[in-house]
Amino acid sequence: LLHYPNSSAKLEIKEQYRNMKEVLKKHPQVTDYAEEAIRRAGLTPKKSSIRGGTDGSRLSFMGLPCPNIFAGGHAFHSRHEWVCVQDMEKAAQTIVHLAMVWEENS
Repeated sequence: LLHYPNSSAKLEIKEQYRNMKEVLKKHPQVTDYAEEAIRRAGLTPKKSSIRGGTDGSRLSFMGLPCPNIFAGGHAFHSRHEWVCVQDMEKAAQTIVHLAMVWEENS
C-alpha cells in the first residue's frame, strides 16, 4: 500500500476450525474408548496433533465429541499419499471394537 497511495485493502477473518481438545477434555471417555478399541485391534495408540480442519473438529463443536482416530492412510493430501490394505483392515477392526467398547460401557 505504501507504493500505491490510492489503493486499499480489506482483511476479513473467519473462524473455520477450532481445537477439538477443548471439547474432548470435557468428555475423556470418548478418547479412552477409542484408545481401548485401538489396543483391541492389536495396535498401540499414539496421540498426536493434527493440523487443518477435520470433520471431527466441526462435529465436536456441534455437540458430538469426535476425535480423529485413523483410516490407514499416510502422507495425506500430498503427492505421496498412500494406503495399504492391512492398515485399512486395522482401521475397520478398530471401528468394530469401538462399537463394542461403547456398548460394554453403556
